[in-house]
Amino acid sequence: MEHTDAAYAEQLHASTFNPYSQYCFMQEDGNLVWHISALTDEAASRLLDPASKIDSFTLRNLDKTISVVKKTRETVSVAFFLDLLKKDPGSSFRIRFATPTAFKSKGQYVIMPDVRLIFQNLLMRYNQAYAGDKEIDSETVDYIAEHVRVSSYSLRSCYFPRTMGKADKIPAFVGSLTLHAAGPQSLRGLVAMLLSFGEASGIGVKTSMGMGGVQLLQNASKSNPAEQGGQIGR
Repeated sequence: MEHTDAAYAEQLHASTFNPYSQYCFMQEDGNLVWHISALTDEAASRLLDPASKIDSFTLRNLDKTISVVKKTRETVSVAFFLDLLKKDPGSSFRIRFATPTAFKSKGQYVIMPDVRLIFQNLLMRYNQAYAGDKEIDSETVDYIAEHVRVSSYSLRSCYFPRTMGKADKIPAFVGSLTLHAAGPQSLRGLVAMLLSFGEASGIGVKTSMGMGGVQLLQNASKSNPAEQGGQIGR
């Protein structure tokens, strides 16, 4: 936020929808990856372009400066996601919740990956980013919930601190799970599309703060996204 203009930063703070997500994860080689996704062209211009010029940054609460050793950027068009609707991805989808993930329902945090909440959240995000409409089709959510189930999982509960060193923490979960979609190709294509979109948008609450980082481990049906061009950047 320090590298974008103040007016846009203020606009984001006042908005109910953040057109970006971010999270960090550690690779096996010990390098830390900072993954930032912009869901619109404007967010890519205002956030990713300035971020791409950062060579180092300081974590004030730790009084530690981190150097950027490598930068990569990937651009995916909305057409890429829509094309997934036409493909047959199979019926099994394995996803990893790389950072603490939680949902909010009836004013309470939900720390289990409920199928309805996952896809309700993804549909809402997709509509907010590209359909200009916060309303989602409840019948579509019902249909997905009826035909998609969790077939296996490896999860644990955890907490996400709102501020480092403070007691205020959000209950959450991390780990992986496999979803099984029992339905026609149109349903499985929709599931594949939404989960692939979720890699950019994140899932659940506080995705702009580092929560809800998701990685699709199989059946993403991806072609080379760098050839697509368009609206989602990393």
